[in-house]
Amino acid sequence: MTGPSLQDPEDPRRSLLIFILLLLTVNLFIFLPSMSGDFLWDDKYFISENSNLLGARFLLDFWRSPFGGFSGTDDNSLRIDRGRQFYRPLTSLSYWLDFRLWGLNTAAFHLTNILLQVVNSILLLFILLRVGLGRVPAFAGALLFSVFPPHFENVAWISGRTDLLSFLFAALSALCFLNFLKNKSRARLVLSALFFLGGLLAKENVFLLPGLFLIVLWRKGMKGKDLLPFSFPFALSAVVWFFLRSLAFGHGAPAFSGRSILDFFSTIGFYTARLVIPFDLSVTVDSGPVFGNAAYTGLGFLITALFAVSLVLVLDRNRRTADAPFLLFAFILFMLPSIAVIFSSLTLSLVAWRFLYLPSAVFIAGLVHFGFRLIRPRSVACALLGLLAIAYTVEIYPKSELFGRDENGFWLGIKRVDREDLIARFNVGIKTLPLDEKKALQIFDQVLAAKTHPLFPMWQARIYEELAMYYAFQKDFAKAEYYFSELSKRPGGQSLHSTFNYSYYLAFAGRRAEGESIVLDLVGRYPRNHFVLTRAAKFYLIVKDYPRAADFYGRDYNLFRNEQTKKLLEELRPLLPRNDQ
Repeated sequence: MTGPSLQDPEDPRRSLLIFILLLLTVNLFIFLPSMSGDFLWDDKYFISENSNLLGARFLLDFWRSPFGGFSGTDDNSLRIDRGRQFYRPLTSLSYWLDFRLWGLNTAAFHLTNILLQVVNSILLLFILLRVGLGRVPAFAGALLFSVFPPHFENVAWISGRTDLLSFLFAALSALCFLNFLKNKSRARLVLSALFFLGGLLAKENVFLLPGLFLIVLWRKGMKGKDLLPFSFPFALSAVVWFFLRSLAFGHGAPAFSGRSILDFFSTIGFYTARLVIPFDLSVTVDSGPVFGNAAYTGLGFLITALFAVSLVLVLDRNRRTADAPFLLFAFILFMLPSIAVIFSSLTLSLVAWRFLYLPSAVFIAGLVHFGFRLIRPRSVACALLGLLAIAYTVEIYPKSELFGRDENGFWLGIKRVDREDLIARFNVGIKTLPLDEKKALQIFDQVLAAKTHPLFPMWQARIYEELAMYYAFQKDFAKAEYYFSELSKRPGGQSLHSTFNYSYYLAFAGRRAEGESIVLDLVGRYPRNHFVLTRAAKFYLIVKDYPRAADFYGRDYNLFRNEQTKKLLEELRPLLPRNDQ
């Protein structure tokens, strides 16, 4: 892929340094406001309340555990945790390194995300230069990538780091592969495969990257049988990843979610449309209106057909140039793993902006490539892309500021709640409930009215759980009992979370014996589970049985050695009788 460039400065190293400093400045300007934000959403599960990350055994266990670690070491806990199916040890390791260096300082975690975004923008600059774009078009691509609106979720949200890290390793793998094409060094090819493995260990969305490399080798004139030796290092990396993943999960697979092929087409159409027009974005993506949308389905079917056509054109070595088909093929190829998640029953975010991080790089590369090729004079192309960068900045900057608020400020700062997914609406309702019960109930009613939504059963249960506990704390036991009763009617019964909440309700209602029976039954089934032991301790705090609470916190600390439980034990010590201290 080649493209015209503006008159390049005489010293390429100087211009490159200027471009890098500009990318650093732009990214810091856009994302520094997010550094004052709290741990939000999944951040608590993966970081601030993660006993594995905060514990002493992290380095022994992180590479053989599901993403987030095991919640317990007893058989029942292991069986449940192995159903999670996400294996991202390098992302967990990056969180642990932040924690070891800075503690639970959210600014440090945010800064790591920002620096990863800077490095990724610079790597994209080098890739675009390496494939033949001039310095100015390559910089334009890296700049647009830096301010591309959907990236707010990847950078400003700490848990968006999975895509940042997988892109980092994928970009390094691509650069090594491009160097291999130049000098035919097998060492470069092996290094490319190792970086590919790093990408898989950060997030599995880079799995199809070697397929793109094989297409390039094919177009370079390599015969099919000759591709096998070159594919071996990447196949070996994939085997290593599968092996490590099997240590964490065994050989189970997630259940089918029930999504249809039409939902698949709708998701492709939605992502393509929002990449082309990434403005007026919601904070989250509600998958309900995406699935079944006729316009998105039609566009997705068209894009899928073009994907098949582009593959045929790219494989035709008689075509001297195939820039457009190749870019379209790469764009859809990188999008496929993120679209495939809709078929997994374990995925809570079926559609999300952060899933566009990797394919957006291809989209932007095509935008600048054809922009500078087709628009004359070149100064007009620069001006138009500059205006586009400004428009992108205007869209993304307020999102970065929103993530820079404390937890309450973040959720209550979402203005158009009706556009958000059920997870976001649930959280907005929870934060609104103690401030304005009527408004919160209206938000919950909107969620409960979406009975055909693919995630409706899960969030119906979560709403009932929160309302049950809210009314228990308000001493409105009749309403609390109603919601707990509704939860008990659900297929499969109540979750661990609901069951413990019911025991707390019984404690508040003065029915300690009933609640204690439930707690001890759960402890018997999950005797070495962090969640169960700490929630059991909470029950005894409610009934003011401080020695029993200390006993359960002590059991948890002996098993998991985490600072969070240690701190709770220290706070509890003054309340204990002298002989129990």
